[in-house]
Amino acid sequence: MRKLSKALAFCISLSFLWAGTAQANCLMFSNQNERLVNFCLLQSVTGKLLDERTAILISQRLQREGYFGGLRSPSVTTNISPTLSYSSNINGGNPDRNLIVGGLEFEGDPSLVAKEGIVVGADFSSAYRATYREGQYLNANLSAVVSISPEHSIGYTRLNWAACSRNKIRFASYLDICANASNLNRKLSIDQTESISLSLGHLSYRSNFGFNDLGYGFQRTFFSEYEQDQAFVSLDTIHGKQWHSGLRMRLGESVTDKLVLNYGLDASVTKIIEGRQITISLSREISDGGKLLGVDRSDETTRLQVSVPIAKSLYAKVGYAKTDSTIDYFDVLEPSISLTYTW
Repeated sequence: MRKLSKALAFCISLSFLWAGTAQANCLMFSNQNERLVNFCLLQSVTGKLLDERTAILISQRLQREGYFGGLRSPSVTTNISPTLSYSSNINGGNPDRNLIVGGLEFEGDPSLVAKEGIVVGADFSSAYRATYREGQYLNANLSAVVSISPEHSIGYTRLNWAACSRNKIRFASYLDICANASNLNRKLSIDQTESISLSLGHLSYRSNFGFNDLGYGFQRTFFSEYEQDQAFVSLDTIHGKQWHSGLRMRLGESVTDKLVLNYGLDASVTKIIEGRQITISLSREISDGGKLLGVDRSDETTRLQVSVPIAKSLYAKVGYAKTDSTIDYFDVLEPSISLTYTW
C-alpha cells in the first residue's frame, strides 16, 4: 500500500498540462458513488501532467479515503434543509374502503383512515468521516426529518442512520461492512427496521462501456416481527457523454406466513442536460408469503421518480407508485412530489 501511495503522489504532483474532459465527466457524479468517482479520476490522469487546481482537488479527495496521511482529524458536516411535499398517508392509517377477504367483508373504522395532503418540514443531516489506513475509513450518516400537515394539524418524524467501514483490499477491490436503521413514526403506526450487510466489490474500466463498480453481498434485515436474509448484486457505471447508470438486484429468503421481499430490481439513470443533473429512477418489487385470515397475499410494486434541480439550491422530486395486491384492499396508486432547498 505504501508503494501505491507513493505512485499516486508522484502522479498527482506533476503539473502544468490540461485536465481533460474525462476528469470533468467523473466529477459530475460525485453524489452517486464517491469511490467510483475517485477511481475514474485516477484512471483519467494516469500518464498526464496536471494543473495545480486539479492536483489539489484529487489529492484532497484521496485524503478522505486515507491516502497521503488521511484526514488529520475526523470530518463532521451538518446541514438543515426546509422541505415541502405531498403525502398520501400522513397519519399511517388504513385505506378508505372495506376489506373483502375469503368471502367476508369488514367495514373499517373511519377514525383510522389515512389522511393525505401537503406537509412542510425540515430535514437535518449530518455526516462523519474518519480515516485509519490507506484506502480504509469509517463513514457515518444521520438524518432526521420532522414534517407537519397544516391542514390536519398532525405530523410525523423520520430518523435514519448508517455506518460503514469501507476497506480497500487491493487497489481496485474492496470489502465493506455496514449497519443501517430507520424509524418512521406516525400517529397510527411505527415502522422500524435495522440491517447489517457485508459486500465485496471491484472497480474497472472498459473502453466501450465506462468506469464500473461491480458489487455483491448479503444483508440481514430485522423487522419488528421477523428477520430476513437478502442477497444483492449491483453495478454502477460512469459512461462517456456525461451520464451515469445504476443497477441493483435483490433476492430475499421466504419467511413463513410473512409478506416479504422475493426479488427487487432498481435502476437509475443520471444525465447532465444543459448543466442540470436529472435523475430518473425505476424500481420493481415482488413480495409474497403473506397470509390474512388464511388467504394468501402477494404484492407487485412499481415506483418511478424523477429528480431535477429547478433553481439554484432548489430541488424537485416527482414520482408515482403502484401496488397490485392479490387482496384488493392493499392496492395502492399514489403520486409523490417534494421540494427541498439546500443552503
